[in-house]
Amino acid sequence: MSLTLSAERAVAINAVLAASKVCQRVFTKLVNGETITKKDKSPVTIADYSAQAVVNSVLGQSFPLDPIVGEEDSKDLRGDEGRAMREKVLELANTGLDAPLSEQS
Repeated sequence: MSLTLSAERAVAINAVLAASKVCQRVFTKLVNGETITKKDKSPVTIADYSAQAVVNSVLGQSFPLDPIVGEEDSKDLRGDEGRAMREKVLELANTGLDAPLSEQS
C-alpha cells in the first residue's frame, strides 16, 4: 500500500472510530423524541446525524478538496423547527472531535 493510501486509510479509520464512540454514547442514553422519520418511514436518530457530522468533519479537515456526500439530509435540522435537534447533534458530535463544530461549520 502506498504511503498516500496508508495515510488516507488511517484518516478513515480515525473518522469511523470517533463516530462509533459518539454512537455508543447515544446507545447508552437515547432519549425519546431524538428520532426523525424519513419519507421511506426509516428512522433517523441523533446518532445518525452526529456520526455523519463527525465523519464529514474528520474527512473534510484531512481532504478539504474532496466532495462529501452524506446519507442523511440536514434539512430537518435547519430553521427554528430543527433548532433543538441541531443543538443536540452539535453537542454530541463535539464529544467525538478535537476541533469543535459550530452552526457555522
